[in-house]
Amino acid sequence: ILANSKKEKLAEFLVGAEQNFTIVFPPDFNPGQTQVAGSTENILFFEHLNRLSSTMSTLQELSRKADSLPQNDPQRETIQKQLKAVQQGADAYRDRLIAENPNSLLASILRAMKEPEVPEEIRDNRDLAYRYYKDNYWNFFDLSDDRLIRTPLLPRKLEQYMEQLVPPSPDSVVKAMDFLLGRARGAQEITDFLAWHFLSEYQQPKLMGMDKAFVYVADNYFLKGKVSGLTPSVREKIQERADRMRPTLLGNQAPDMWLIDTTGAYRSFRELKSEYIVIIFWDQTCSHCKKEMEDLFNLYKNKKTDFEVFAVNTTNDFDGWKHYLNEKKYPWLNVNGTKSFTPDFHQLYDIYSVPVIYILNRDRKIIGKRIAAQYIEQIIANSEI
Repeated sequence: ILANSKKEKLAEFLVGAEQNFTIVFPPDFNPGQTQVAGSTENILFFEHLNRLSSTMSTLQELSRKADSLPQNDPQRETIQKQLKAVQQGADAYRDRLIAENPNSLLASILRAMKEPEVPEEIRDNRDLAYRYYKDNYWNFFDLSDDRLIRTPLLPRKLEQYMEQLVPPSPDSVVKAMDFLLGRARGAQEITDFLAWHFLSEYQQPKLMGMDKAFVYVADNYFLKGKVSGLTPSVREKIQERADRMRPTLLGNQAPDMWLIDTTGAYRSFRELKSEYIVIIFWDQTCSHCKKEMEDLFNLYKNKKTDFEVFAVNTTNDFDGWKHYLNEKKYPWLNVNGTKSFTPDFHQLYDIYSVPVIYILNRDRKIIGKRIAAQYIEQIIANSEI
């Protein structure tokens, strides 16, 4: 990218195998008037930009003409045919560039920009069309070509794939990560980019249960030496974070806790006999916690499912905690997490802020986590389907 002093992009050009060349730009950076010497790649690139600009102008002009005509005007059909012919000509030009320069960076970029075309016979079937598009989404993008890491194409394509095409479930995300990293095998820079992207994306996931993706990519790529340039300290931090997440992944047996109640007796959530258990970590000095406890209390009073609450206070202000409970009279098992027979609840349940809610099923396995109280019964209902 050529940019000005304000970091505004003026023009783009390619740096591939040809490292010594000159480019002379006109004042308006018109690609049709740009002069290149010493780089066949850039000659083709600017020819392509000029052709693309011309094609877009033609398409826009034809579209304006079509839009100005009544729907039943015969000329609209003629213009539609012209639009199709112009687009087909542009596609043919691009395909010719790729065929005549198959190993060039330009060809790799042009291929990567192509989209899978859903066969006409299944376009009206939403499910089949989606599956075809998803299955063929990466057909033209060569994830084994490290050169593409320095284009804006990969981040955009990756975001669309993971957020719009991959189902939002931990197992689907893990499968998609393996698929992409498998296609990048042999391209270390793209492998590193993808692995770090996934690690960052799922360290504090937006959707419940996606921490499984963090643990998976940590275990199977970072900690198995498939990512380059890891220092021992970074590797240790990744291991530590994965180990802290691991015990409370969805589907795991909830770690036991023996904590003191308001009388000083040690209590465990396993003594509760309800079908489901809600564990909430909270602090009576936290305004957000107070609101969440009130939401939980209202839900509890009108509950439609059989659940009990194990409320874990996270402060060592025992008097303040007891005074608050005496005022609110929450009708469930209240315990304090600062005195325990079991390991620190911060480690057991990965608690770094409050409030945090976990939902356990009849087998005391985790079926929901880090959600608002208003979604508790919805999570329980979904688990029973």
